[in-house]
Amino acid sequence: MPADLTTLSGLEKEVYEKSISEGVNNMFDLKDWFKLDEESYVGGDGLVWAHHYGRNASPFWANENSAYPVAGNQTTAKGRLTAKKIMGRISLTEEAMEDLTSNENSFRNGMTDEKTRLADDMSRRENHSLGTDGRSILCLLNAAPTTTTVAVDAPGGITNADFGNRFVDVGMFVAAVNPTSSTLRTSIRQVTAVASGGANFTVDAATFTGWADNDYVVQAAAAGTTDILDTSFEAAAWGLPALIDDGTNRDNYFGILRSTVLSLQSYVVSIGAMSMDAAQRMADVVYNKLGGTIDGICMHTSTRREWLKITDADRRYTGADLRNPDPGTKAFQQGDVTVDDVKIKALRNIGLDQAYFLDTKKMGATRYVAEAGKFMDRDGSMWLRSGTGATARHSYEATYFRRIANFVKNPGVCGRWDGITGQTLIVVRDL
Repeated sequence: MPADLTTLSGLEKEVYEKSISEGVNNMFDLKDWFKLDEESYVGGDGLVWAHHYGRNASPFWANENSAYPVAGNQTTAKGRLTAKKIMGRISLTEEAMEDLTSNENSFRNGMTDEKTRLADDMSRRENHSLGTDGRSILCLLNAAPTTTTVAVDAPGGITNADFGNRFVDVGMFVAAVNPTSSTLRTSIRQVTAVASGGANFTVDAATFTGWADNDYVVQAAAAGTTDILDTSFEAAAWGLPALIDDGTNRDNYFGILRSTVLSLQSYVVSIGAMSMDAAQRMADVVYNKLGGTIDGICMHTSTRREWLKITDADRRYTGADLRNPDPGTKAFQQGDVTVDDVKIKALRNIGLDQAYFLDTKKMGATRYVAEAGKFMDRDGSMWLRSGTGATARHSYEATYFRRIANFVKNPGVCGRWDGITGQTLIVVRDL
């Protein structure tokens, strides 16, 4: 018998591709589109801001020898911003730190890879938070769980029956929060699988003491968490549902009540089916209210398809050969379709039945930065030994964090659609 690959397998070398194929999505579409002017956060007891919202009501047309009008005054309120912190941790053994350092021994330096990808993962979570209201709700329970399969809906805390597990990842520790009292339920569970259909996820055990239908599902720091302080609830930087809001999600707008100060209320309406008339009404309302002029619109990709449908009848196809017409739009290659000259941006992290209408010039969108991002090193070393005494291991840990606050000075020049209907959602996980 001739020698073959089986008998000569001991002579084979393993030959590798030069690069690592990428299986995660590091395009942070909402962060890239919703540009915020960056300002330094100075610390102290938070950043005080002032909002002028009341006129002097005394001016009037007067008759000859009429009485003076009663004197009036301007009205201004003060609020306060505080920075929010996002953090993550990595752990490496001594061997990994020593052996995965050269091109000859690894595709990439192991420590560099872990540190860089942790920063990317935190940017992904920050991108998610821009589409939610700062309470850091992953979803709501769609029933009190009785098995390890947990049914959920309302991804990000935004009402919708589809894709409830949208922001849930395998490996997370999750907790349930009572929506009435904002208190932590007993039992912390770890996610072991996420259903591809979007309706549920699987956890490590079927103990759910006190968990109830419509509880908030939030991320917990660890399996032994007993204090709501050690969860992500109310800890996130505010995103569009809080910044562009009429008080439904956030009445207390950084210390000023929107129910009292109407100029801090965005125009929010539940519309059902989209129409150009509804879009024109939105543009008219924000202009009449505070002189807002819409120059940016964003919605989920599934919602954009509904918008494309309402333009089908008005589209005219031309070309050299009309026997081969092109029924598509720029949206097919994820280009921006327009309303007049305003681009409609389709973003994967926006609420599934929402659309945002922004006056980017007048709204004053600002990202206050207390810490742009770094590894903890105040005790002289970024890497700390894992555990102490009986829990010590021959490995090292490093913690990375950012501290920021998102703010919109004039949310009243913007608006939001809720409750958009008709769209067909294809559940695709953000990898």
